[in-house]
Amino acid sequence: MKRHNSDQWIPVREALCRVLAQPLSGLVSVESALVIEEVEQWSIPESDREALRKWGLPRHPLFTRLPQSGPDPVLVPNRADEYERRLVREGQRLYDLGYWGTDPTGCVVGEGRVLCLLPEPITVEDLPEILRPYHSGLYKPAVSFFNTSLAQYVETAWRWHAALQILRQIEEPAPTAAEAELVQHSDRLYACLDLVVNVVRRVDLAADAESQPSVWTELIRENSV
Repeated sequence: MKRHNSDQWIPVREALCRVLAQPLSGLVSVESALVIEEVEQWSIPESDREALRKWGLPRHPLFTRLPQSGPDPVLVPNRADEYERRLVREGQRLYDLGYWGTDPTGCVVGEGRVLCLLPEPITVEDLPEILRPYHSGLYKPAVSFFNTSLAQYVETAWRWHAALQILRQIEEPAPTAAEAELVQHSDRLYACLDLVVNVVRRVDLAADAESQPSVWTELIRENSV
């Protein structure tokens, strides 16, 4: 982020509202789009295939590995506990959509749901001992929910991509700024991020479910600045 400007928030919010409300045709650029040609051979709903065919996925610094190159599903989810077993059935496989950061993302064969996969759950025991008292009960499941459909995943990815171009122009306070100024900056920044999170929930109503919150919420709030 750039140096802080206290008058920046109104235009930032206005710009975010504009891009988040635009049709995808106004957000997608050919130069930024990653096309997955193998989707033509995937067993997914036609609406999902059409979305990926038409728009592709945005190329993004967090998108650290390309999707699979073959036609057959390659991801095998770890149904480690009850939470994971609610999201995937025994024997289900996923098409590899690539990584967001270090976590692989996949599309469920025959359904089009998009899930985030880990090799195994992360618990408090996986943390350094000094941090464990602050994360009692931690359980990051091996399977987490992204979107109900691949089409919704594609739309959300592009809207976040567009929002990032605005968010990363926000000017930050000087390190020596008063605490009140730093707190105010943080509050206003996260209010802007909530605009993006609200779009996630608008695109996919299931993303707001308490029982299976979407990975998008954490991803956006932790990786947009």
